[in-house]
Amino acid sequence: MTTEVSLPAVPGSVRTARRTLADAARDLELPADALSIAELALSELVTNAVVHGASPIVLRIGGGEDQLRVAVLDSGPARPRADETQLDATGGRGLAIVAAVAGTWGVDPVPGDGKWVWFRVSL
Repeated sequence: MTTEVSLPAVPGSVRTARRTLADAARDLELPADALSIAELALSELVTNAVVHGASPIVLRIGGGEDQLRVAVLDSGPARPRADETQLDATGGRGLAIVAAVAGTWGVDPVPGDGKWVWFRVSL
């Protein structure tokens, strides 16, 4: 089963993405701990797409027996990086958080401008 939705590049899309994930989690019968991890990582990816990316933003959620895969597409040309952030910085920790909580994550470029930023959570 795969769920895919388009989101506007507005801050409220983070909440919409989390609701979409919660609905998919029920259908996939995800354990609560996996859902908590996925919600945190998803919030970071959608926030990054809204702040640093470009429309359209697409959310894709898929799952199987042993893992959940979540991907966020935006049309911005910048490739995200999990840089070290200064301790007094007010941002810049999103991908570091994703890397810390998700099993694996990555970036797949899209021909032209854009990229899919994704993560997997083991179930």
